[in-house]
Amino acid sequence: MVILFSRRKSLIQKEIAEILYKYGGDIIEDKQIKLGGGEFTVLSVTKPQQLLLKSAVTVFCEENEKFEAQLLPKGAIAVCEAQNKTALEILKRNGVAVITCGSGHKNTITLASITENSAIISLQRNLYDLKGKKIEPADFKINLPPKFSPFSVMAAVAVLLLCGKSRKNE
Repeated sequence: MVILFSRRKSLIQKEIAEILYKYGGDIIEDKQIKLGGGEFTVLSVTKPQQLLLKSAVTVFCEENEKFEAQLLPKGAIAVCEAQNKTALEILKRNGVAVITCGSGHKNTITLASITENSAIISLQRNLYDLKGKKIEPADFKINLPPKFSPFSVMAAVAVLLLCGKSRKNE
């Protein structure tokens, strides 16, 4: 299960959902369900939720104090921008693993390059997908139109890697 925490009508959430749908994700968002191939399920939420899950990939789409009291499952892995202080505090309090996305060398996921129809995303350190498979540092190509923000692309690639879709240069 992938959970996108965002504001209502968030552009970042819509971009991440669109990329994940293209790569096989079933999307459940505000009054809409889109079946993308059933490889994983993406739930978009705009207010805190009770999560009775053993594990999940969570993405904090933007800075949002509404989620300050959000509790996460101990087996969760979170994705957020390195400068999202609210999300980082929530994740620290919950004791879950964090994958940061950004341009600095301290981030787990960085944007190496972007062209008109694709982007190259760099994984800077080892991580393990939800099934425990080790993914070593490498560059990953994602094909997409140029309209997406860098964070949306990096977060979507992080989710895809965590969900076991780790083919290089797809």
